[in-house]
Amino acid sequence: MTNKIHVIAHTHWDYEWYFTSSESFIQLCYHVDEVIKALEEGVLDYYMLDGQMSIVEDYLEVNTDKKERLMALIKKGKLKVGPWYTQSDQMIIRGESLVRNLQIGMELGDSLGGADRLGYVPDAFGQSIDMPKIFAQMGIDKAVFWRGLSSDKANQRELFWESEDGSRVLAYNLKDGYFVGVQLIESNNSEALMKQIKIGTTSSHIALPVGGDQRYVDFNLKERIADYNKALSSDRLIESNYDDLFEGINSERKDLPKVQGELLNAEVSKIHRSIYSSRYDHKYINDKVERRLIYQLEPLMAIATQIGIPYKKELVDKIWKLTLKNHAHDSAGACNSDKTNQAILQRLIDADQLSYSMVDYLTRKISESRKEIKDNQITVFNTLPMRREQVLRLKISLSQSDFVIYHNGKELPYEIISMEKHSNEPIRKKANTSPKSYYFELEIALKLELAPLGYEVLDVIEGNKGDTPQIVENKHKSYIENEYYKIDYVNGEINVYDKVSDTFYENLFMIEDTGDDGDNYDYSPPLEDKSIMLGFSNSFIECSQGTFACCLKLSGTFIVPLSQEERIQMKNTCEIPYECYITLKTGERSIGIQLELENNALDHRMRLLINGNVNTQQSISDTPFGTISRPITDPNLQSWQEKAWKEEPTGIYPMLNFVNIHDGQRSVTVFSKGVKEYEIIGKDDMKIALTLFRAVGYLGKPDLLRRPGVASGNQFKYIQTPDSQLQKKLKYKFSLMLGKSFSESEAFRHYQEYAISVPYYQQQSLNQFTTTLKYFVMQPLSNAVPNHLSLLDTTKVKKVVFSSFKKSWDGKGFIIRFFNPTCKKIEDGGEVISHHGSIRWSFTNMEETINENDVYQENTIQLGMFKPKEIKTIYVQFA
Repeated sequence: MTNKIHVIAHTHWDYEWYFTSSESFIQLCYHVDEVIKALEEGVLDYYMLDGQMSIVEDYLEVNTDKKERLMALIKKGKLKVGPWYTQSDQMIIRGESLVRNLQIGMELGDSLGGADRLGYVPDAFGQSIDMPKIFAQMGIDKAVFWRGLSSDKANQRELFWESEDGSRVLAYNLKDGYFVGVQLIESNNSEALMKQIKIGTTSSHIALPVGGDQRYVDFNLKERIADYNKALSSDRLIESNYDDLFEGINSERKDLPKVQGELLNAEVSKIHRSIYSSRYDHKYINDKVERRLIYQLEPLMAIATQIGIPYKKELVDKIWKLTLKNHAHDSAGACNSDKTNQAILQRLIDADQLSYSMVDYLTRKISESRKEIKDNQITVFNTLPMRREQVLRLKISLSQSDFVIYHNGKELPYEIISMEKHSNEPIRKKANTSPKSYYFELEIALKLELAPLGYEVLDVIEGNKGDTPQIVENKHKSYIENEYYKIDYVNGEINVYDKVSDTFYENLFMIEDTGDDGDNYDYSPPLEDKSIMLGFSNSFIECSQGTFACCLKLSGTFIVPLSQEERIQMKNTCEIPYECYITLKTGERSIGIQLELENNALDHRMRLLINGNVNTQQSISDTPFGTISRPITDPNLQSWQEKAWKEEPTGIYPMLNFVNIHDGQRSVTVFSKGVKEYEIIGKDDMKIALTLFRAVGYLGKPDLLRRPGVASGNQFKYIQTPDSQLQKKLKYKFSLMLGKSFSESEAFRHYQEYAISVPYYQQQSLNQFTTTLKYFVMQPLSNAVPNHLSLLDTTKVKKVVFSSFKKSWDGKGFIIRFFNPTCKKIEDGGEVISHHGSIRWSFTNMEETINENDVYQENTIQLGMFKPKEIKTIYVQFA
């Protein structure tokens, strides 16, 4: 039988790396010119632009005269573009971000003649467990990937990659990388190349990708194919594309293996399983931007359209594109030069400011357009579709320090956290401030129940004094408690008593400091390391007690080695100042932890250890659309070197928002805003180790203990990255839940209530700087805006997880999405109730295609049965 070798011309275009996107952009402009010329003149039959549209968009921005020629080639199927906007990381990027990446990429590709419906992932550092169902819901039924697959899952290149819900794609694994075909151009050893690419194949249709990182167009491809065909007897090379490759594989109708789960092993390629902690500062702000876009801005814009504020899709897309450019696999991993990471950080800052400003604008516009607006009223927005009852902290400005707050006519108790007196007179060198110009800026705490997906109004009446206790500080007290926990500071240790489960946790958390001889890709222990356990024995203690919350503040200095040289010499001379706030809120079953520290040491790693004293062999973490159970010890750990794996299959894993360990007696779950890496350590008393940061100084280094061989990043030059030593102040926010059992859906719900803040706006003119643009006037809407609004209510949704609510891609309706986070079928997901009258709704997919024959007209959405890990997307139109 003659094998058909499908020669696929392409380039892999790293958006940025040790070079910036600006530097690469210049080459891109000339490269695409060459691609167009080669395809138009028949020098090449097909060419693939790396499956991402961001580079096409960048090219067309300054080459507008080439648009028609480019479109003609795309329409003919000669030039393959999309479906991604950027080649995204999958392990530390949220599911909704992956969906927006594909939606924006496919929309842009289709506008130019047709995005390729191929799940093309040539270089991402591992494949998420959820990708098959994401691809399937986006209308993509075939995929090509390189990294992550090991022989204990499948030896074969052709396979069905499946999700637990039954979704699957026909996949082809590029075991030899996307660059293997360069040998066709540069070597005449045809037999060796054929032997290499046939290992693990069962089909007679075999891929030979010819391309590489920022590689030029191979104008002699046809000539080299002809030369090889002359030399080969049983194989025939044809110029081709992945569509034809998969058509050939499908035509043979062979029984292919099925693979489930995440692909995160380094048998055939490096996977960098500790890249999740590189440059924590980037990961923190990206996490914040993703949270705001998905859980605040998109729902808020959807709410705004219902009261007459036009939906600006292009503006939302602009912010998403800024964000998605930072999700490219190198960018998200932060394995780049300093100048590149400075550009990434600036894009993240721009996305942060734009998204924050949009939330500010919309909350103000809605608030000032209400038909019964009064001075000092506070409009509070719930951008989640479930009722929320929780303690809120609000900053308000009033002319008097005595006031009462009412919600729906009922007085609300509150307490004053802080109060400052200011003047709103123009500033002068010689101040002569009038007493009438003074106002009070207060931070208050109150407990409030909010209706779902909408807004409510608080009335603030000045001049009356209600029950307004201030928080009491007691510097001699060393414990705090609420209905659920008592937390004691004893001899430098944090001890916690769980009142509900009658369980005592001794020395609940501490800090571990170790050396790090690694690089921006991977942690690596030094040959001579010094591990230090840092407690809080020398802390200065402050305790504050209020009606709604109590806090234990620990402040002090950790003493660690300044450098690796000091570790070897057993010296500790570096001071790392810290402040740690432990908070309990009334009625809330979680422990808040906020840690602030200033890193002054080099080449080291710091981790937060949670001493759960749990006996288990599994951890559970969240994924883009679900959860995953992972072994504490990788089954390949003892044999990876003899099997010649590219790196150690460490117990370090990625997380998005939380990680849990539990047994029959104890359950410990840690939620984070920005920390993306964990490891479970210990023997019978397991601890959760969350990597706070790694401070390293090189992009890539060779011959690491965990990753032998050549350097990652660049094999021929040490590239110093002093910025990644993170010599700066760093902030961390965690929520900790203790108990006896674990529920995936409850974990997601707690995370959303904990991590998604409540936007609000106060109607007042005393303080013109509560938001960036409040100094300027705003025109209210001409139509009457209701004083209260609630669109959809998911209070009766059972066991499934809310994922997003936004305007539909066509702008005519809305999209709400849920998923089953467990491996078990859920018989009934519950119902979504409309508070805005009768609605037209229909189940759809992530492409948001609608079948008019399956549209319902009622005020309740019955979610029905969910298969294991199934995602359900619903299209909604309000009356």
